[in-house]
Amino acid sequence: MSAGPSPTPAWLSLTAHAMRALWRRRGKSFALGGGLMFAVALVAAVLFLADSLLAESDRARVAMPDVTVQRLVGGRPTVLSTADLAKLGGIPSVSAIRPRVWGYLFVASLQGNVTVIGTSPEDGGNLSVARGALAEGRDLAPGAHEMIAGAGLARFLGLTLGDQLGLPSPNLEAPPLKLVGTFASSVELYTSDVILCDVGDARALLGLGAGEATDFAVSVINPDETHVIAKTILDRLPGTRVIERDLLGRVYRLAYGRRAGLVLAATIPAILALLVLAWDRASGLGPDEKREIAIQKAVGWSTSDVLWAKLGESMLLSIVATAAGLALAYAWVFLLGAPGLRSAIAGWSVLFPEGPLTPMVDGGQLLSLMLAVVAPFVGLSIVPAWRAASMDPMEAMRG
Repeated sequence: MSAGPSPTPAWLSLTAHAMRALWRRRGKSFALGGGLMFAVALVAAVLFLADSLLAESDRARVAMPDVTVQRLVGGRPTVLSTADLAKLGGIPSVSAIRPRVWGYLFVASLQGNVTVIGTSPEDGGNLSVARGALAEGRDLAPGAHEMIAGAGLARFLGLTLGDQLGLPSPNLEAPPLKLVGTFASSVELYTSDVILCDVGDARALLGLGAGEATDFAVSVINPDETHVIAKTILDRLPGTRVIERDLLGRVYRLAYGRRAGLVLAATIPAILALLVLAWDRASGLGPDEKREIAIQKAVGWSTSDVLWAKLGESMLLSIVATAAGLALAYAWVFLLGAPGLRSAIAGWSVLFPEGPLTPMVDGGQLLSLMLAVVAPFVGLSIVPAWRAASMDPMEAMRG
Protein backbone atom coordinates (compact mmCIF):
# COMPACT_ATOMS: atom_id res chain seq x y z
CA MET A 1 0.00 0.00 0.00
CA SER A 2 1.45 3.36 -1.05
CA ALA A 3 1.94 6.07 1.53
CA GLY A 4 -0.24 9.18 1.39
CA PRO A 5 1.11 12.60 0.43
CA SER A 6 3.42 14.20 2.96
CA PRO A 7 1.87 17.04 4.96
CA THR A 8 2.62 20.59 3.88
CA PRO A 9 5.15 22.32 6.18
CA ALA A 10 3.61 24.82 8.57
CA TRP A 11 5.82 27.69 7.38
CA LEU A 12 4.77 27.09 3.77
CA SER A 13 1.09 27.16 4.75
CA LEU A 14 1.56 30.39 6.68
CA THR A 15 3.41 31.94 3.72
CA ALA A 16 0.60 31.00 1.35
CA HIS A 17 -1.95 32.43 3.77
CA ALA A 18 0.04 35.66 4.10
CA MET A 19 0.19 36.04 0.31
CA ARG A 20 -3.56 35.55 -0.03
CA ALA A 21 -4.22 38.00 2.82
CA LEU A 22 -2.01 40.66 1.22
CA TRP A 23 -3.80 40.20 -2.09
CA ARG A 24 -7.22 40.55 -0.48
CA ARG A 25 -6.06 43.88 0.98
CA ARG A 26 -4.04 44.81 -2.08
CA GLY A 27 -4.89 48.51 -1.90
CA LYS A 28 -3.34 48.85 1.55
CA SER A 29 -0.50 46.48 0.60
CA PHE A 30 0.41 48.41 -2.53
CA ALA A 31 0.33 51.73 -0.65
CA LEU A 32 2.68 50.54 2.10
CA GLY A 33 4.84 48.43 -0.20
CA GLY A 34 5.13 51.20 -2.79
CA GLY A 35 6.21 53.78 -0.23
CA LEU A 36 8.72 51.37 1.27
CA MET A 37 10.03 50.45 -2.19
CA PHE A 38 10.72 54.06 -3.19
CA ALA A 39 12.37 54.82 0.16
CA VAL A 40 14.67 51.81 -0.22
CA ALA A 41 15.37 52.72 -3.85
CA LEU A 42 16.52 56.22 -2.88
CA VAL A 43 18.82 55.02 -0.11
CA ALA A 44 20.22 52.16 -2.17
CA ALA A 45 20.77 54.41 -5.21
CA VAL A 46 22.85 56.81 -3.13
CA LEU A 47 24.97 53.93 -1.81
CA PHE A 48 25.35 52.33 -5.26
CA LEU A 49 26.33 55.63 -6.87
CA ALA A 50 28.81 56.58 -4.15
CA ASP A 51 30.50 53.17 -4.33
CA SER A 52 30.65 53.29 -8.13
CA LEU A 53 32.16 56.79 -8.15
CA LEU A 54 34.71 55.76 -5.53
CA ALA A 55 35.68 52.77 -7.67
CA GLU A 56 36.02 55.06 -10.70
CA SER A 57 38.21 57.44 -8.72
CA ASP A 58 40.40 54.54 -7.57
CA ARG A 59 40.91 53.48 -11.17
CA ALA A 60 41.64 57.06 -12.17
CA ARG A 61 44.14 57.36 -9.34
CA VAL A 62 46.12 54.45 -10.79
CA ALA A 63 46.70 56.53 -13.94
CA MET A 64 48.18 59.39 -11.92
CA PRO A 65 51.89 59.79 -11.07
CA ASP A 66 53.11 58.68 -7.67
CA VAL A 67 54.04 62.27 -6.79
CA THR A 68 53.05 65.49 -8.56
CA VAL A 69 55.05 68.68 -8.09
CA GLN A 70 53.41 72.08 -8.70
CA ARG A 71 54.67 75.62 -8.13
CA LEU A 72 52.48 78.05 -6.21
CA VAL A 73 52.50 81.82 -6.54
CA GLY A 74 50.06 83.71 -4.36
CA GLY A 75 48.53 80.41 -3.35
CA ARG A 76 47.64 79.51 -6.96
CA PRO A 77 49.37 76.98 -9.26
CA THR A 78 51.65 78.43 -11.93
CA VAL A 79 54.17 77.07 -14.40
CA LEU A 80 57.46 75.41 -13.50
CA SER A 81 60.77 75.89 -15.25
CA THR A 82 62.26 72.73 -16.70
CA ALA A 83 65.61 73.99 -15.36
CA ASP A 84 64.34 73.01 -11.89
CA LEU A 85 64.69 69.36 -12.89
CA ALA A 86 68.41 69.61 -12.17
CA LYS A 87 67.67 70.36 -8.51
CA LEU A 88 65.73 67.10 -8.15
CA GLY A 89 68.42 64.77 -9.39
CA GLY A 90 69.80 61.98 -7.24
CA ILE A 91 66.81 61.49 -4.92
CA PRO A 92 66.82 57.86 -3.73
CA SER A 93 63.92 55.62 -4.87
CA VAL A 94 62.96 58.02 -7.69
CA SER A 95 63.01 56.25 -11.05
CA ALA A 96 62.02 59.16 -13.30
CA ILE A 97 60.89 62.79 -13.25
CA ARG A 98 58.94 63.96 -16.29
CA PRO A 99 57.78 67.52 -17.01
CA ARG A 100 54.14 67.58 -18.12
CA VAL A 101 52.32 70.14 -20.26
CA TRP A 102 48.59 70.28 -19.68
CA GLY A 103 45.91 72.75 -18.69
CA TYR A 104 42.32 73.88 -19.09
CA LEU A 105 40.63 75.84 -21.87
CA PHE A 106 37.15 77.28 -21.46
CA VAL A 107 34.82 76.37 -24.35
CA ALA A 108 31.87 78.73 -24.50
CA SER A 109 29.62 76.30 -26.40
CA LEU A 110 30.01 73.81 -23.55
CA GLN A 111 29.97 76.40 -20.78
CA GLY A 112 32.78 74.39 -19.25
CA ASN A 113 36.47 73.55 -19.45
CA VAL A 114 38.24 70.95 -21.55
CA THR A 115 41.53 69.44 -20.47
CA VAL A 116 44.39 69.73 -22.99
CA ILE A 117 47.24 67.25 -22.42
CA GLY A 118 50.47 67.39 -24.40
CA THR A 119 52.24 64.15 -25.25
CA SER A 120 55.39 63.26 -27.13
CA PRO A 121 56.93 60.04 -28.50
CA GLU A 122 59.05 59.85 -25.34
CA ASP A 123 55.83 59.47 -23.35
CA GLY A 124 54.84 56.35 -25.28
CA GLY A 125 51.88 58.00 -27.02
CA ASN A 126 48.46 58.46 -25.60
CA LEU A 127 48.36 55.20 -23.66
CA SER A 128 50.92 56.39 -21.11
CA VAL A 129 48.78 59.43 -20.40
CA ALA A 130 45.23 58.13 -20.64
CA ARG A 131 45.81 54.54 -19.55
CA GLY A 132 43.12 53.50 -22.02
CA ALA A 133 42.68 52.07 -25.50
CA LEU A 134 41.64 53.78 -28.70
CA ALA A 135 37.97 53.27 -29.42
CA GLU A 136 38.37 54.35 -33.06
CA GLY A 137 40.93 56.02 -35.27
CA ARG A 138 44.71 55.97 -34.81
CA ASP A 139 47.46 57.35 -32.61
CA LEU A 140 48.97 60.82 -33.00
CA ALA A 141 51.60 61.69 -35.55
CA PRO A 142 54.19 64.07 -33.98
CA GLY A 143 54.04 67.60 -35.33
CA ALA A 144 50.96 67.01 -37.52
CA HIS A 145 48.56 69.20 -35.49
CA GLU A 146 46.34 66.24 -34.58
CA MET A 147 44.34 65.35 -31.51
CA ILE A 148 42.65 62.45 -29.81
CA ALA A 149 39.55 63.40 -27.85
CA GLY A 150 37.60 61.65 -25.15
CA ALA A 151 34.45 59.98 -26.38
CA GLY A 152 32.30 62.18 -24.16
CA LEU A 153 33.83 65.38 -25.48
CA ALA A 154 33.57 64.32 -29.12
CA ARG A 155 29.92 63.48 -28.58
CA PHE A 156 29.23 66.86 -26.96
CA LEU A 157 30.91 68.76 -29.80
CA GLY A 158 29.52 66.58 -32.58
CA LEU A 159 32.99 65.71 -33.87
CA THR A 160 33.79 62.82 -36.20
CA LEU A 161 37.13 61.54 -37.41
CA GLY A 162 38.77 63.99 -39.81
CA ASP A 163 37.06 67.09 -38.39
CA GLN A 164 39.17 70.07 -37.37
CA LEU A 165 38.58 72.04 -34.20
CA GLY A 166 39.90 75.47 -33.35
CA LEU A 167 40.04 75.80 -29.58
CA PRO A 168 39.88 79.18 -27.80
CA SER A 169 43.41 80.07 -26.76
CA PRO A 170 45.31 83.10 -25.44
CA ASN A 171 47.74 82.48 -28.32
CA LEU A 172 46.15 83.70 -31.55
CA GLU A 173 48.65 81.65 -33.58
CA ALA A 174 47.59 78.33 -32.01
CA PRO A 175 46.79 75.89 -34.84
CA PRO A 176 43.45 74.07 -35.25
CA LEU A 177 43.63 70.37 -34.45
CA LYS A 178 42.39 67.48 -36.58
CA LEU A 179 40.53 64.67 -34.81
CA VAL A 180 42.25 61.38 -35.66
CA GLY A 181 40.88 59.19 -32.90
CA THR A 182 38.80 58.89 -29.78
CA PHE A 183 39.56 56.82 -26.78
CA ALA A 184 37.09 55.28 -24.35
CA SER A 185 38.70 54.14 -21.13
CA SER A 186 37.33 52.29 -18.16
CA VAL A 187 38.46 55.38 -16.27
CA GLU A 188 35.61 57.54 -17.55
CA LEU A 189 36.30 60.20 -14.95
CA TYR A 190 39.74 60.72 -16.46
CA THR A 191 39.12 60.59 -20.20
CA SER A 192 35.74 62.12 -21.00
CA ASP A 193 36.75 65.80 -21.30
CA VAL A 194 40.36 65.24 -22.42
CA ILE A 195 42.02 66.46 -25.63
CA LEU A 196 45.34 64.76 -26.28
CA CYS A 197 47.72 66.44 -28.71
CA ASP A 198 51.40 66.91 -29.51
CA VAL A 199 53.32 68.68 -26.75
CA GLY A 200 54.17 71.55 -29.10
CA ASP A 201 50.49 72.10 -29.93
CA ALA A 202 49.65 71.94 -26.23
CA ARG A 203 52.21 74.64 -25.47
CA ALA A 204 50.77 76.82 -28.24
CA LEU A 205 47.18 76.36 -27.04
CA LEU A 206 47.99 76.97 -23.38
CA GLY A 207 50.46 79.79 -23.96
CA LEU A 208 53.46 78.03 -22.37
CA GLY A 209 57.04 78.69 -23.40
CA ALA A 210 59.56 76.09 -24.52
CA GLY A 211 61.20 75.87 -21.10
CA GLU A 212 57.98 75.79 -19.06
CA ALA A 213 55.91 72.91 -17.72
CA THR A 214 52.63 72.66 -15.88
CA ASP A 215 54.03 70.24 -13.30
CA PHE A 216 56.51 67.44 -12.75
CA ALA A 217 55.39 63.81 -12.59
CA VAL A 218 57.61 61.79 -10.26
CA SER A 219 57.74 57.98 -10.50
CA VAL A 220 58.69 56.22 -7.27
CA ILE A 221 60.28 52.79 -6.98
CA ASN A 222 59.26 52.09 -3.39
CA PRO A 223 55.76 53.45 -2.57
CA ASP A 224 56.55 53.26 1.15
CA GLU A 225 59.07 56.07 0.71
CA THR A 226 56.66 58.45 -1.06
CA HIS A 227 56.23 60.69 1.96
CA VAL A 228 60.01 60.98 2.47
CA ILE A 229 60.49 61.79 -1.22
CA ALA A 230 57.78 64.47 -1.06
CA LYS A 231 59.55 66.10 1.90
CA THR A 232 62.89 66.02 0.04
CA ILE A 233 61.33 67.73 -3.00
CA LEU A 234 59.88 70.46 -0.77
CA ASP A 235 63.29 71.05 0.74
CA ARG A 236 64.95 71.35 -2.68
CA LEU A 237 62.17 73.40 -4.34
CA PRO A 238 60.69 75.79 -1.77
CA GLY A 239 57.37 77.30 -2.77
CA THR A 240 56.11 74.17 -4.49
CA ARG A 241 53.18 71.93 -3.66
CA VAL A 242 53.78 68.19 -3.63
CA ILE A 243 50.72 65.95 -4.09
CA GLU A 244 50.95 62.29 -3.16
CA ARG A 245 48.72 59.90 -5.06
CA ASP A 246 47.57 58.05 -1.95
CA LEU A 247 46.37 61.28 -0.37
CA LEU A 248 44.12 61.89 -3.38
CA GLY A 249 42.30 58.64 -2.65
CA ARG A 250 41.43 59.88 0.82
CA VAL A 251 40.26 63.20 -0.61
CA TYR A 252 37.92 61.41 -3.04
CA ARG A 253 36.49 59.26 -0.27
CA LEU A 254 35.88 62.24 1.97
CA ALA A 255 34.22 64.22 -0.84
CA TYR A 256 31.92 61.46 -2.10
CA GLY A 257 31.18 60.20 1.40
CA ARG A 258 30.21 63.67 2.61
CA ARG A 259 27.91 64.33 -0.35
CA ALA A 260 26.28 60.90 -0.07
CA GLY A 261 25.78 61.48 3.66
CA LEU A 262 24.06 64.81 3.02
CA VAL A 263 21.67 63.22 0.52
CA LEU A 264 20.92 60.36 2.91
CA ALA A 265 20.34 62.80 5.77
CA ALA A 266 17.77 64.60 3.64
CA THR A 267 15.85 61.32 3.20
CA ILE A 268 15.58 60.55 6.93
CA PRO A 269 12.39 62.61 7.50
CA ALA A 270 10.69 60.84 4.59
CA ILE A 271 11.67 57.41 5.93
CA LEU A 272 10.47 58.30 9.44
CA ALA A 273 7.16 59.53 8.01
CA LEU A 274 6.82 56.24 6.14
CA LEU A 275 7.41 54.23 9.33
CA VAL A 276 4.81 56.32 11.18
CA LEU A 277 2.36 55.67 8.36
CA ALA A 278 3.14 51.95 8.49
CA TRP A 279 2.50 51.94 12.25
CA ASP A 280 -0.80 53.73 11.80
CA ARG A 281 -1.94 51.43 9.00
CA ALA A 282 -0.84 48.25 10.80
CA SER A 283 -2.41 49.21 14.13
CA GLY A 284 -5.79 50.06 12.65
CA LEU A 285 -7.56 46.74 11.96
CA GLY A 286 -10.55 47.01 9.68
CA PRO A 287 -13.81 45.05 10.07
CA ASP A 288 -12.76 42.51 7.44
CA GLU A 289 -9.49 41.79 9.22
CA LYS A 290 -11.26 41.41 12.57
CA ARG A 291 -13.81 39.05 11.04
CA GLU A 292 -11.04 37.05 9.39
CA ILE A 293 -9.21 36.65 12.71
CA ALA A 294 -12.41 35.62 14.46
CA ILE A 295 -13.01 32.91 11.89
CA GLN A 296 -9.45 31.67 12.27
CA LYS A 297 -9.82 31.44 16.04
CA ALA A 298 -13.19 29.75 15.65
CA VAL A 299 -11.80 26.99 13.39
CA GLY A 300 -9.01 26.19 15.81
CA TRP A 301 -6.15 28.58 15.16
CA SER A 302 -4.14 29.34 18.28
CA THR A 303 -3.04 32.81 19.28
CA SER A 304 0.52 32.00 18.20
CA ASP A 305 -0.73 30.88 14.78
CA VAL A 306 -2.56 34.16 14.26
CA LEU A 307 0.48 36.08 15.52
CA TRP A 308 2.84 34.29 13.13
CA ALA A 309 0.42 34.81 10.24
CA LYS A 310 0.27 38.58 10.83
CA LEU A 311 4.05 38.76 11.24
CA GLY A 312 4.41 36.75 8.05
CA GLU A 313 2.34 39.32 6.19
CA SER A 314 4.56 42.15 7.39
CA MET A 315 7.76 40.24 6.66
CA LEU A 316 6.63 39.17 3.21
CA LEU A 317 5.51 42.70 2.31
CA SER A 318 8.74 44.30 3.55
CA ILE A 319 11.02 41.75 1.86
CA VAL A 320 9.26 42.04 -1.50
CA ALA A 321 9.21 45.85 -1.28
CA THR A 322 12.89 45.97 -0.29
CA ALA A 323 13.91 43.64 -3.11
CA ALA A 324 11.91 45.72 -5.59
CA GLY A 325 13.51 48.88 -4.23
CA LEU A 326 17.01 47.43 -4.67
CA ALA A 327 16.19 46.41 -8.24
CA LEU A 328 14.79 49.87 -8.96
CA ALA A 329 17.93 51.50 -7.50
CA TYR A 330 20.17 49.28 -9.63
CA ALA A 331 18.28 50.20 -12.79
CA TRP A 332 18.24 53.90 -11.83
CA VAL A 333 21.99 54.09 -11.27
CA PHE A 334 23.58 51.55 -13.60
CA LEU A 335 21.10 51.41 -16.48
CA LEU A 336 19.81 55.00 -16.58
CA GLY A 337 22.95 56.73 -15.26
CA ALA A 338 21.37 58.09 -12.02
CA PRO A 339 19.53 61.11 -13.49
CA GLY A 340 18.82 63.76 -10.88
CA LEU A 341 21.19 62.13 -8.38
CA ARG A 342 24.54 61.94 -10.15
CA SER A 343 25.14 65.68 -10.13
CA ALA A 344 24.34 65.92 -6.41
CA ILE A 345 27.03 63.39 -5.45
CA ALA A 346 29.59 63.81 -8.26
CA GLY A 347 29.00 67.55 -8.71
CA TRP A 348 32.42 68.75 -9.84
CA SER A 349 32.30 69.19 -13.60
CA VAL A 350 29.90 70.60 -16.17
CA LEU A 351 31.21 68.10 -18.70
CA PHE A 352 30.80 65.16 -16.39
CA PRO A 353 30.95 61.75 -18.12
CA GLU A 354 27.57 60.55 -19.26
CA GLY A 355 28.74 57.01 -19.93
CA PRO A 356 27.35 54.08 -17.96
CA LEU A 357 28.63 53.61 -14.46
CA THR A 358 30.42 50.40 -13.56
CA PRO A 359 28.22 48.35 -11.20
CA MET A 360 29.73 48.12 -7.74
CA VAL A 361 27.42 46.20 -5.40
CA ASP A 362 28.55 44.86 -2.04
CA GLY A 363 26.62 41.80 -0.87
CA GLY A 364 27.18 42.67 2.77
CA GLN A 365 25.90 46.17 2.14
CA LEU A 366 22.74 44.80 0.49
CA LEU A 367 22.13 42.45 3.43
CA SER A 368 22.65 45.27 5.94
CA LEU A 369 20.26 47.53 4.06
CA MET A 370 17.62 44.81 3.88
CA LEU A 371 17.90 44.08 7.61
CA ALA A 372 17.80 47.81 8.42
CA VAL A 373 14.49 48.11 6.57
CA VAL A 374 12.82 44.76 7.27
CA ALA A 375 13.59 44.62 11.00
CA PRO A 376 11.96 47.99 11.94
CA PHE A 377 9.01 47.38 9.63
CA VAL A 378 8.31 43.94 11.11
CA GLY A 379 9.00 45.24 14.63
CA LEU A 380 6.32 47.90 14.23
CA SER A 381 3.78 45.19 13.44
CA ILE A 382 4.41 43.09 16.57
CA VAL A 383 2.05 44.97 18.89
CA PRO A 384 -0.82 45.22 16.35
CA ALA A 385 -0.33 41.53 15.50
CA TRP A 386 -0.44 40.55 19.19
CA ARG A 387 -3.59 42.63 19.71
CA ALA A 388 -5.20 40.95 16.73
CA ALA A 389 -4.23 37.49 17.94
CA SER A 390 -5.60 38.16 21.45
CA MET A 391 -9.09 39.15 20.27
CA ASP A 392 -12.08 37.17 21.47
CA PRO A 393 -13.72 35.45 18.45
CA MET A 394 -17.28 36.23 19.49
CA GLU A 395 -16.43 39.88 20.16
CA ALA A 396 -14.77 40.16 16.76
CA MET A 397 -17.75 38.55 15.02
CA ARG A 398 -20.16 40.94 16.75
CA GLY A 399 -17.88 43.96 16.06
